[in-house]
Amino acid sequence: MTDQPPSPSSPAWPSAPRPRQTESPDSRSDGRAIVTTAQLAASLENAVGYRIEEGRLDELLLELERQNYVEWAGISRTGDYVWDLTDAPDRIAAAVATAVGSRFRAWLESRCG
Repeated sequence: MTDQPPSPSSPAWPSAPRPRQTESPDSRSDGRAIVTTAQLAASLENAVGYRIEEGRLDELLLELERQNYVEWAGISRTGDYVWDLTDAPDRIAAAVATAVGSRFRAWLESRCG
């Protein structure tokens, strides 16, 4: 079994290997954006004034991880998921640019034939 977070709908089996423990998200000094789900939820609330439920945010982050937009870094000593969001803006921007470019090209082809 790989070192991956469980899917949101699957139960945690007692016999499953435990993911590696990570260092505290605040103790890193290498410039990487390492956060727990709770830290990200608080940051989003400060930025946009809306508190997203941590369970829902975990589901979103798990799906983004499956699509290689974010990286799951492990589990904190307190049991929280830890995420590496360092490359997420570039990855998401590239996906959006590709989708917009594709739609724009299709629109141009439909207009100019």
